[in-house]
Amino acid sequence: MVSVQIYSLVILSLLSFSTAASFVGYMDTTCNGSIAECNKEDEMLMESDISRRFLEQKRYISPGTLKPDHPVCQGASGESYSNAGSCLPPSSNPHDRGCSKIYRCRSHS
Repeated sequence: MVSVQIYSLVILSLLSFSTAASFVGYMDTTCNGSIAECNKEDEMLMESDISRRFLEQKRYISPGTLKPDHPVCQGASGESYSNAGSCLPPSSNPHDRGCSKIYRCRSHS
């Protein structure tokens, strides 16, 4: 029993010394190139703009989605979304734009 404990203690101490030695060796390395050349391995560990955008996103749902018995827009129940005024923006090219008398249109509206 004692020999197993001593054996495991020796193994743990050797592992800790090897880890510490590799860390110190990593810190003492010098690079005579550019920052990008020296830090190629660390580049993938740095935070990118995309991951930052994902973290900035809101991680909750709006209270309106929690009410399944209410319509999404302020339309009546069973009414299509195109008929509800608040769902769709107004048409940018209405069918009848009207005509001024100065242009001598047929309808003179």
